[in-house]
Amino acid sequence: MDTAAICAALGNKTRYQLVKALKEKAIGTCCDRIEFFESGVSVGDVVKYTGLAQSTVSQHLAVLESAGLIRKEKRELWSCYFLNEDVLSAFLKEMKDDLLTEK
Repeated sequence: MDTAAICAALGNKTRYQLVKALKEKAIGTCCDRIEFFESGVSVGDVVKYTGLAQSTVSQHLAVLESAGLIRKEKRELWSCYFLNEDVLSAFLKEMKDDLLTEK
């Protein structure tokens, strides 16, 4: 896990909001390749949610994926994105361990 890369990825307001929206299941999907219980999204879903251009959304998703915060699965022609809660939990634990003093 690259803590600095995660901090950099979350340092962008749009990417932070995307991670938060994935956690809150606030982005609906029209992709028939993603089951409701999976809480995943396609690029088109994120474009619709944010109003940003597809290329901009793809760049944001690539940064989040590179940092390990989301994972991408190819399902036929679709790219589906899912929050990587294990990495997020490990990151938060490491931040707590590194930056807070136990009392």
